[in-house]
Amino acid sequence: MTSSTTGVTSTSTSTAATTSTSAALSSILTTLGAGSGLDTSNLVDELVTATQAPQQATLDTASTKNTNQISALGTITSDLSTLNTSLSSLISGGSLLTQPTVSDSSVLTATAQTGSRLSNLSGSIVVKQLAQAETVSSASYDANKTFSAGSLTFTNSYGSATVSIDAGSSLTDVATAINKKQAGFTATVLTQSSGSQQLMITGNTGAAYAYSVTGSDGLSDINYDSSSNSGSMTANVVAQDAKLSYNNVDVTRSSNSFSDLISGVSITLKSTSSQAVTLGSERQTSNVRQAVLNFVDAYNELYSDISTNTAVSSSSSSSTSASGVLANDAGVRTLKNSLNSMINQKLSSNGTYSTLGEIGVAINRDGTLTANTTQLDAALANDPDSVEALFNPTQSTSNSAVSITSSVGKVTPGTYSLTDVTYDSTGNLTGAKLNGKAMLVSGSSLIASSDSPAVGLVLKISGSSVTNSTISIDAGVGGAVNQLYTQMTATGGALTASENTYNKVAANITKQETALSSKMDDYRTRLSSQFTAMNTAVSGYKSTLSFLKQQIALWTNSDSDS
Repeated sequence: MTSSTTGVTSTSTSTAATTSTSAALSSILTTLGAGSGLDTSNLVDELVTATQAPQQATLDTASTKNTNQISALGTITSDLSTLNTSLSSLISGGSLLTQPTVSDSSVLTATAQTGSRLSNLSGSIVVKQLAQAETVSSASYDANKTFSAGSLTFTNSYGSATVSIDAGSSLTDVATAINKKQAGFTATVLTQSSGSQQLMITGNTGAAYAYSVTGSDGLSDINYDSSSNSGSMTANVVAQDAKLSYNNVDVTRSSNSFSDLISGVSITLKSTSSQAVTLGSERQTSNVRQAVLNFVDAYNELYSDISTNTAVSSSSSSSTSASGVLANDAGVRTLKNSLNSMINQKLSSNGTYSTLGEIGVAINRDGTLTANTTQLDAALANDPDSVEALFNPTQSTSNSAVSITSSVGKVTPGTYSLTDVTYDSTGNLTGAKLNGKAMLVSGSSLIASSDSPAVGLVLKISGSSVTNSTISIDAGVGGAVNQLYTQMTATGGALTASENTYNKVAANITKQETALSSKMDDYRTRLSSQFTAMNTAVSGYKSTLSFLKQQIALWTNSDSDS
């Protein structure tokens, strides 16, 4: 259909060009016959236009088609991005995860980590002490005080850091230099009502981050020793750990925010309390149900745009349909095939349901989806945790002494076998294999090798009794869509390759238009030169003719007189 239309356009343009050229030549002959001067500028314009028009029309047609292809591809990529972003936002925001509950949010708050399973969460926490950061302040200085060159050395149990101070620095300059060092210390300048200033320095929270400050040379009067609580600076706040008990087991943490106490739960301590805070969980069933329906709507919008733009032309006695602008696009075909396979793809190994089809999401004959809400509601009532797991990326192990510390979504989905875990005579981890490939050892952690299918996986082994474990990495719908989007739009991805192809076509069309314009400029110059030469010659011929006529008239008159 497209080729036929293009052919008609080219023929029409060619006919018009021939007519225009004939008219221009007729004008020249008429003018020459009349013996008057030529309007060469207008004639050149007509001839250039007649020659350029059919070639420019071909380029214009190609440009319009390519622009439409780029636009359609952009729409499809945007649809895929919207589908991915909406799911990612719900997952990262915890809207589709069972969330922990606390009996007193003024004491602590708790949130679910991505990939966690908290439907059976229970326990209690008593917050006995909050973590604090050591804060010290200097003596008061005049606001105009400047310091000689020197340095400040900060030392804690993890090491030391030295900050150099230039001569002539003010107290504000000293604070700026400390902050610029980014060594874990924050400095501020306090201005009193009298106008005098004090330097205040705060470290990180936790007893291990108690620090000492030693000033040298021009800053020797700025010092503090945390071990003896002595020096020219005064301790305003003493560094200390958070102290709490979880299910009557005492624990400490250097920070008031941590995620390593209860698997899958991030906790933030806010205040102390003698009363235990009870932990529980709350399913997000209504959010999960709505997410299924929203997914179907977003999927259908994407799939409909793909179908419209990849349609192949057809004709019958009653109707004719044109091909879509992306009918031959390999990248979009790849995306379409991937979407078709996703619906019945195994996305979870947690519980009753492992595919979208099992919870009521069916594929229609045209490739779009329909959500059977009756089947969906039954699935949510029967095994809500399994439906939740179907949408969220998860990772789990069959051995409680083996934990996955790599980020959720970082490892290719699949089931992996951890075997041959070995230790030395003192119980230190020495080696292991994952699907038969040796893993790297770092302390109590095991890291998948760079050539492993599970590259990116990091495991932490507790104790020295683990010999094997099954590692399950599930993408969920969210992970599958994200993986598809990443693959399609990455450098070398199918949609990126299509985009690059169309951009190259656009650049080539522009190059041809530039070449045609240059060619027509040369043609215009050549015609102008030819017409100028012709005008000069005609003018000469007319002068000669006029002279001859005068001579003949003279001869004729002379003969008559004789």
